[in-house]
Amino acid sequence: MVNTKRVLLIAYACEPDKTSEPGVGWNMGNHISKAYDTIILTRANNRAVIESKQAGNVEFIYYDLPSFFTSLKKRLPLGTQIYYALWQWGAYFYVNKFMKSYSRPIDLVHHLNFAISWIAPPGYLLKQPFVWGPIGGGDTVPMRFLKNMGFGAVLQELIYTTVNQINRISIFSFFTRKKADAILFRTQSSARTFPKRKSTIYETISETAMPAFSFKNHPKKNHSKNIKAICVGRMNYWKGFLYAVKGFHRFLEAGGSGTLELFGDGKEMSSIEKYINKNKLENSIFVRGFVDNAKIKMKMVESDVLIHPSFREGGSWSIMEAMSYGLPIICLDTSGPKDMVTENCGLLIDLKSSKMICEQIGDGLMELSHNEKKYLDLSTNAQKRIMTEYTWVRRKEQICHIYEDVLNKTKA
Repeated sequence: MVNTKRVLLIAYACEPDKTSEPGVGWNMGNHISKAYDTIILTRANNRAVIESKQAGNVEFIYYDLPSFFTSLKKRLPLGTQIYYALWQWGAYFYVNKFMKSYSRPIDLVHHLNFAISWIAPPGYLLKQPFVWGPIGGGDTVPMRFLKNMGFGAVLQELIYTTVNQINRISIFSFFTRKKADAILFRTQSSARTFPKRKSTIYETISETAMPAFSFKNHPKKNHSKNIKAICVGRMNYWKGFLYAVKGFHRFLEAGGSGTLELFGDGKEMSSIEKYINKNKLENSIFVRGFVDNAKIKMKMVESDVLIHPSFREGGSWSIMEAMSYGLPIICLDTSGPKDMVTENCGLLIDLKSSKMICEQIGDGLMELSHNEKKYLDLSTNAQKRIMTEYTWVRRKEQICHIYEDVLNKTKA
């Protein structure tokens, strides 16, 4: 039954049949519309694909900056972030104008996706109750690991950290935090670093989810001593691909048997390939480059383990999809992966030193190859966790509970 209350979602990215941010906008919006009368504001360039597949109790409205800004987005460093920050301002003025002419009242505004802690939306321009998030940002790569990743990584992380710190004293961020009736976080680590106010509701809710029907027919895993491991994502320094390679190398040196396939591309690819060639691992570790999501899912059916040594990120789509296929996860005990992977469905690696990360990845692979019961238990529990905590139905329940709390609070 649809609530008589009306919510407006601001979803910069919103497209059907997509993962990541566009999938969050589309799926979250359509599921929320089953409980609330829903309007979604998104970019005008999403219009054609949305209207070709629009369904549910959702009204879409569209806004984009003039084409001049789109060209700058492609040319400037951090062009996407600059464009998004400008788009927010234009979108909020557009929303104000829209609500003045709209025939029915808007009861709540929710800035849903592309929510980054250091690019605060101007929610204080609105009179309606305001929800922000789930937001990400704030996690950093510890210096003891960063110093081994090269000058470029140190510089980039310094800029990232500085921008996050500036956000704490930004007058725009201050007013948005003051205005927000609820702020949602993607990870518990992001929540811990964020300035708090007593009158605001704070919750940690992952933005990552999938349709419940999509994994009902995923086959159960069988144990094998010949481990087929995969690593999926962008090959950037904070994703830790080289740790996966070195950890798998240790597994092979200790007598383990199997293959590791790396899917993705990025600046770290050349150094990874050099390590593989230097250590004559070409017959065991394979760099596949970027492939589409359908092929990744096919590979997950064939694989045994996902290695995901990322130092910082929100909800990981590759972890979620791998767990839905019953792959135990080997990941670092930090950031978003720490929230997703419990000791019942994977192996969490301590961040003590670079050497120990590689050792623990190798030892973990060896344990999974020899301990059939543990492997099968982790596999079964991984699927169960996704089925109970990482569906869009579950996200709708969590978000709608926040809406109820906000509306009750503002009514009081």
